[in-house]
Amino acid sequence: MHRIQPFPVAVALSFILLILFSVCVLLHLVFSTTAWPMVKFWEVILVGFSWVSTLSYFVAVLEIFVIAFYVAYVFVSLYNFFNDRFPAKEEEAMKPLRFKPVAFAITGLGIITYILCFLFDLVFPAMSMVAIWEIVLPGFKGLDLKSFFIGLIDVTLYGIYIAAVFVPLYNNFYSTELPEVK
Repeated sequence: MHRIQPFPVAVALSFILLILFSVCVLLHLVFSTTAWPMVKFWEVILVGFSWVSTLSYFVAVLEIFVIAFYVAYVFVSLYNFFNDRFPAKEEEAMKPLRFKPVAFAITGLGIITYILCFLFDLVFPAMSMVAIWEIVLPGFKGLDLKSFFIGLIDVTLYGIYIAAVFVPLYNNFYSTELPEVK
C-alpha cells in the first residue's frame, strides 16, 4: 500500500496558506477596509490577529503554520488509516488516490475540526466563529444542539463533495503525461 508522509504535505500547505495570507495582507494595505472583505475572514480564523501591529502579523504566521501542520497530520493520518482499511482492487493498484479513503479522511478532518471549533466557541464566546458558521453551514443558527448536528451534516456533505471533485481531477492529472520543464 502506498502511504503518504504528513511532513511534506504540512510544509506545502504551510507555504500555500502563507502565500494566500500575504496576498490578502498586501491587498488589504492597498485597498481600504471596506473594499476588501477578507479582513473579517482572517480576523475570525486567526485568533488574536488584528491589522494594526507587527507582532500580530508574526502571531498570524505562527498560527498559519500550526493550522497547516494540524490539517496535514490529521488528514494524512486519516487517509493512511482508511487506505489500509479499504484495500485497492488489483486494477486500481496503480491509481494514487481512491475515493473512499480520501472522502473518509476529508470528512473526518472536517468533523474533528468542527467539533473542536464548536467547543472553542462555547468556552470562549467572545472569540466565537458563529458568524462564519452561519454563512458557511446552511441551517446553522447558533451554538445550540440542533445547529451542532446541522453543522455535522453540512461538514460531512462538504467532505464527500470535495473528495468527489478532487480525486478524479487528481487521478486525471496524475495519469496524464506532462512535458518536462527544463
